[in-house]
Amino acid sequence: MRTRGHRSMTLLLLLSCGGLTAPAHAQDAEALRREIETLRGQLTTLTQSYEQRLKALSDRVEQLEGGRPSTPPAAAATAPAVAAPAAGEGPTLIEMARPRQPFGLAQPGRILLFDIGVSGDFVADGTSATRERRRDGTFAGRENRLFPREVELALFGRVDPYASAVVRISAGEEPSSRELGVRLDEANVSLLSLPLGTTARFGLMRPRFGTLNAVHQDDLPQVDRPNVLARFFGEEGLDGERGVEAFWVLPLATYHELSVGVFDGDNDVAFGRGSLRDPLVIGRWRTFLEYEDRGGLQLDLSAASGVTADEHRNTVGEIEAKYKWIASGVGFPVVTLAGEALAGFRHVGAETAGSADRHLDRWGGYLYAQYDLDRRWAAGLRGDWSELPAARGREWALSPYAQFKPSEFLRFRLQYKHTEGRGAVERTADELFLQGTFILGAHPTERF
Repeated sequence: MRTRGHRSMTLLLLLSCGGLTAPAHAQDAEALRREIETLRGQLTTLTQSYEQRLKALSDRVEQLEGGRPSTPPAAAATAPAVAAPAAGEGPTLIEMARPRQPFGLAQPGRILLFDIGVSGDFVADGTSATRERRRDGTFAGRENRLFPREVELALFGRVDPYASAVVRISAGEEPSSRELGVRLDEANVSLLSLPLGTTARFGLMRPRFGTLNAVHQDDLPQVDRPNVLARFFGEEGLDGERGVEAFWVLPLATYHELSVGVFDGDNDVAFGRGSLRDPLVIGRWRTFLEYEDRGGLQLDLSAASGVTADEHRNTVGEIEAKYKWIASGVGFPVVTLAGEALAGFRHVGAETAGSADRHLDRWGGYLYAQYDLDRRWAAGLRGDWSELPAARGREWALSPYAQFKPSEFLRFRLQYKHTEGRGAVERTADELFLQGTFILGAHPTERF
């Protein structure tokens, strides 16, 4: 009985332990199941978050690559669709107003685009009351005045792949009436693809005679043109000619350019015939020699021959040299030395000269030096000497000047000029010039 009792007690204990461990195992499985469900939910939430982030980044990349403006989804659904300008459609207004070189706005396949530029040149001429009364200053009729010498509107660009065109309209104060006069300065077309590597232009232009004659008023190295150019061709030089001009660069190792032009000959001071029956013929040769660190030298040889208004032959020859040295590496200082000599051979009638003096040989020239300290400051000195082309007399002048350029598109000059004349130009004049020049928009560089 004692043995049977021990067996009964052992069986009861085993049943009790089994009843206690079974619920414990059931509770552990339920807890694990809940933890698994929790982790699964967190993983789903995390996956959705990463998917949304990846989608947002992908949309941003597409917007940047396609150039589309980034618009919130809600706004995109309600805002009306606005077509954005396609890339390469054309320059903006800011780009067109920014000063640049000619054809700088042109794009491949857009040959109809042309550039627009405006330049203004204002001069103040201070001198004595005698010069003002006699109206024989450098700027005759505008002594002791601040006046717009030239305000110019220029349009230039490619006509097609074979030609380019230039149109310039200017306004300035007239010496006689002090009113503003507007005129067409230039309107010509250049043919760029002629045989033998030649180019040509026709229309209204400034002929290529010498170097400074082809330079516009706002690009002159000093305030006024040298006396010899003003005496031989007038205050504005040999400009406003109608005709044809051709250029040919010789196929040599060094640069050599030949040009020849045929014009009406409308310049009243030097020619004035104004007819192709007796045309004005101009020829020019120029070259440029580079000496590496020692600078560069430009040489120019020109000749012009035409008929005056009183039907007499007038021939003017010119030789010019310009040397420029630029400090290597930094680009400043810059030293410029330039000079030009002219010779005129003119036949005149008996009413102009004595019976024994029907042929006039006249000479003149100028020489100047300029030192550019840096991009803003420069100073120079010019000397002039000239005979009168159709009368007895001569004059000389000395002109020191200083220049200040806040930028490439704004310039101020102060120049003093002392002039002494003999013969038909008997006078002693002291003048002080103040010049202000600005450039707005595109502006082509002058040919060297």
